[in-house]
Amino acid sequence: MMYMLTTGITVYFMDFLMLGFIGMQRFDDNAVRGAILVTDEDTNPLEFRVTAPVRPTSLQEVLYGELLSEHIAVKLLGQSLLSAVENQPDLIIVRNNLFLRLNNEQEVPTVLLSRENEPTYQEKGLTKQLNAPNSERSPLKVSTSSALEQEIDDISQRLQSIFISRDLMEPFERIERACSDVHVRKLGDA
Repeated sequence: MMYMLTTGITVYFMDFLMLGFIGMQRFDDNAVRGAILVTDEDTNPLEFRVTAPVRPTSLQEVLYGELLSEHIAVKLLGQSLLSAVENQPDLIIVRNNLFLRLNNEQEVPTVLLSRENEPTYQEKGLTKQLNAPNSERSPLKVSTSSALEQEIDDISQRLQSIFISRDLMEPFERIERACSDVHVRKLGDA
């Protein structure tokens, strides 16, 4: 919150909030791409970045084992995307809980967004519900890792104010379509 004094009256207004929606998509040719869509609070696009395709080798699959998906999501996709964007988001929203590990790697808070009927990230007490009254949209859940336990209430309140007028899941559909388009056109392939 910021405030400004004008003729003895205190006026409060919210800081401008940039949201970073990060997604990951797997393709039939064993490639994985990550993408970030940075938007304003109304989910208007400000910047979009997509990674080159990541194709793990059989040796990497053996050496990383069950850690391979996390390594790809956090190190190769998430961190690369965040270092590439010019418009640094104030909040990162993800659909895959592997990306929550970004909370341990950088300072921008990362939260998982899920639909009401989807399983939540299983850390006790770190899930809040978002509702869109007078809307056909189903409630959403915001979850995060214990690294953001102190901030989850504030984050969910900020997202709640956006969710009243904007579908926070829709930017992930844009990311998926854009990733598919980039992949079909083989952009960024070596």
